[in-house]
Amino acid sequence: MKAQDGYEYGPNSEVYETIPKGIVTKHSWESTTFPNTIRDYYIYVPSQYDASQPAALMIFQDGHAYVNTEGDFKVPTVFDNLIAQGKMPVTIGLFINPGHHKDLPEPESPWRASNRSMEYDDMSSTYSDFLLNEMIPELKKDYNISDNPKMTAIAGLSSGAICAFSAAWFHPESFHKVLSHYGSFTDIRGGHNYPPMIRKTDKKAIKVFMQDGSSDLNNHYGNWWLANLQMESALKFKDYEYEFVGGTGGHNGNHAGSILPESLAWLWSDVVPKRVASQVYSFPSVKADTVLMKGETMHLDDMEFTANFMNPSAQKTFFDTKKEQILIIKEGEVKATLNGKSTTLGANSVVVIIPGDKAEFTSSFEGAAYYQMAYSSKDFNMKRGKKAGSEILDYSQLEYKTHDLGGIRNYFHRETAMCPYYEMHMTNLNPGIKSHEPHTHVATEIVIMIEGETEMEIGNQKYLGKAGDVYFLASSVPHAIRNMGTEQARYLAFQWD
Repeated sequence: MKAQDGYEYGPNSEVYETIPKGIVTKHSWESTTFPNTIRDYYIYVPSQYDASQPAALMIFQDGHAYVNTEGDFKVPTVFDNLIAQGKMPVTIGLFINPGHHKDLPEPESPWRASNRSMEYDDMSSTYSDFLLNEMIPELKKDYNISDNPKMTAIAGLSSGAICAFSAAWFHPESFHKVLSHYGSFTDIRGGHNYPPMIRKTDKKAIKVFMQDGSSDLNNHYGNWWLANLQMESALKFKDYEYEFVGGTGGHNGNHAGSILPESLAWLWSDVVPKRVASQVYSFPSVKADTVLMKGETMHLDDMEFTANFMNPSAQKTFFDTKKEQILIIKEGEVKATLNGKSTTLGANSVVVIIPGDKAEFTSSFEGAAYYQMAYSSKDFNMKRGKKAGSEILDYSQLEYKTHDLGGIRNYFHRETAMCPYYEMHMTNLNPGIKSHEPHTHVATEIVIMIEGETEMEIGNQKYLGKAGDVYFLASSVPHAIRNMGTEQARYLAFQWD
């Protein structure tokens, strides 16, 4: 994972119409652990929350900074996107401000709350006890929250970051995941002692993501950048599961906010399903059958996408009673036989085969290459599949329609046995332009490059694809494609859910 120079925010920090929105509510709390103090706190509940299923929990100190969708972190927006993409579990967010003494004037901001340093910088379990004995039980009155420590994360910035680490350090049985932004592991209330403590103490069940900038504070309490490097070194020495991303910024949330989507995806990666990654998959450089991608997607239990080569005049049979298949001819010519009916097909022609139907390819004397995707679904419905049937789409017979950005050929918009929604088209994209700004849709999508070179923005990453390469775009991930060449690019796209 790399720091982003310039601290630009990626698409996963933006709001999209198609992404379900969580709800944030504001509350107030008078503490018994910290007598005579009061604080505001916020609760984020994702749209996908189901009271019958235990939700994950993530707690943020200095909650006002994290919950602000116009601030550096935009956590509710990032949560909306990552939960919809399956990169986080369904997670309730608890955003807590530091306490302020009731008999003192209202602070000018939560940063100036009178109890902040005492609660956050203290090297004890007092604050984590406050969470475990007061705030979490209060939350559990209204929400079904998992008791599994791997489903609980805690985060903070500056003094709030060392507070988050202390909670996990003293109560690893309750807090497994720590997100530390420019943490104050300095000599404010003894925080500089953590690196030697980590080295000398048996490894605890903690997973840690740390961020800091080389221009962070340097004062009489210590050097923040060096203190964070000491923490990283200690975690590495003790073989903790951790990530450290360093930037060049100062004591603020610019860099931390810009990498927040990637930080959260890494932190939660051990409790979400392992799915096919959204990225570009390169066409093989040698003529050997190759698995380009394989695994689970949001809507498919199992999917395998391969690049395949046929020798001259070779035959291949496709038959599966449990999986559906789609065949896309990349180059060459084949005689395609589907349920006894034959036709000659060239490049970019397509065959859809529902379970139980049989197809055959016989290559021409020059041979052929094709893509194959075989898959099973979470929504298998053979009655629906038989109604729509298997079919052959001959590229030479498809109508081409021009538009302002280039043109399009529509293949189909249909149902299959595995997918209630299945759509395919081929786009011609004029040089030097994007098809659109990053957008999202519930459907998963595969884009196959036919001609030209493109750049695909997927989430907060960018990938280059040339003819033959395949982009995979997971459900709800923001994406946009740009033609990088001086001629029209062509690509075939199909979606399903």
